Amino acid sequence: MRRLPSLTALRFFEESARHMSFNKSATALCVTPGAVSRQIRLLEDALGPKLFERDHKGIRLTKPGEELLACLSEAFDSIERVTRMLSGARRGERKPLTVTAPPTFATRWLSPRLGSLMDAVPDIDLSVRTDAREDRHCCIRFGYQARADHHSELLFNERHVLVGAMKFAGQSVEALLERVPTLHVLHNDARLSLWPDWLDAAGLSRSHAQKGIEFSTLDQAIHAARAASGLAVVDRNMIVSDLREGALVQLSPVESAGPYGYWLDLAPSHADSDSVQAFAEWLRGEGTTAAQP
Repeated sequence: MRRLPSLTALRFFEESARHMSFNKSATALCVTPGAVSRQIRLLEDALGPKLFERDHKGIRLTKPGEELLACLSEAFDSIERVTRMLSGARRGERKPLTVTAPPTFATRWLSPRLGSLMDAVPDIDLSVRTDAREDRHCCIRFGYQARADHHSELLFNERHVLVGAMKFAGQSVEALLERVPTLHVLHNDARLSLWPDWLDAAGLSRSHAQKGIEFSTLDQAIHAARAASGLAVVDRNMIVSDLREGALVQLSPVESAGPYGYWLDLAPSHADSDSVQAFAEWLRGEGTTAAQP
């Protein structure tokens, strides 16, 4: 017979480690934070080593906790894939799922991860739209606060960095700002505060960003930066592949956060759907990874 700790405690640990919060995991598991804490303590008592460090800043994984999380995540992913496959095969059903998302998010964040989504939720017929639709099942929204009329949760906040083409690498940021255009993103016909916020964090004058070129989407600004048409302050989450491939280079170690982020909004009429819940669970896991510094 297998000698395993409580599967409930393992599930609570995995959820808490992914969210890095007992409160958020309690919400996802539909229990109280106290119940989560008790299960974690029981698991630590059963195993021996501490799995989380706890202080006034929150919780963080210990080395044994990191090792356990890696193992459990793989095991639970395998169980979930098999059970969804068997369930779908038994029913012979494929469920439509219409998701709306901002254009840049859909292109640069969601699309590269669709293979992972199809592995995690193989029984859906997915439709990704960038226009507002009445028949959508859920919405990924750019904003800074929850919607009162939806189940609304923050996936991750933006992490803004200064980037430009590789030809600008190693040059003085202040010298570049004197001669290279700044690229700005509009939201509701007004410039987002990306540049002022970043300049404040870098201790530089806001006057550097008074002029420049405006774009209606972040993706347009990113493409202009890739073409050496200017410098951009953009969400690092959206340019992972550009930085990795050398199409863009981070010109300063300074990073500013928020206030905007990406939210998952579930309409009450669709919030209990199995396909919507499965998509939301996958999205939370991916969002937690994106939120890591």
